[in-house]
Amino acid sequence: MAGRRTVDLGLRAAPFIAAAVILHCIAFVIWDVGSRPPARLVADVRHALASPTAVSRGIWQFVLGAIILFAGAMLMLSVTLVDVRREFTVLESIAVVAGLCIEMLIGTTLRDLRR
Repeated sequence: MAGRRTVDLGLRAAPFIAAAVILHCIAFVIWDVGSRPPARLVADVRHALASPTAVSRGIWQFVLGAIILFAGAMLMLSVTLVDVRREFTVLESIAVVAGLCIEMLIGTTLRDLRR
């Protein structure tokens, strides 16, 4: 009986976990963190500080990415309401790493499609 309950709970939680991973991936695509080398990041920040338009665009990207990442975390939190301390930390960590991995795989392609 307990095994069936676990499977039912897993099937109900899986779409929420997948959606949270996708939201994390979208936030990382917006931030361009998975595929950008650190030297390019420093050069981009230095270049952006010279232009008020680029600074406002960077702030907008940061805020939008943070909102989407927070939405993914809240979605994950809704899955782990029973035992928040242990389950949320583990599942959210896995979701963030999975989002980064997906961003590394498809992030450049998605950004190229956007441009």
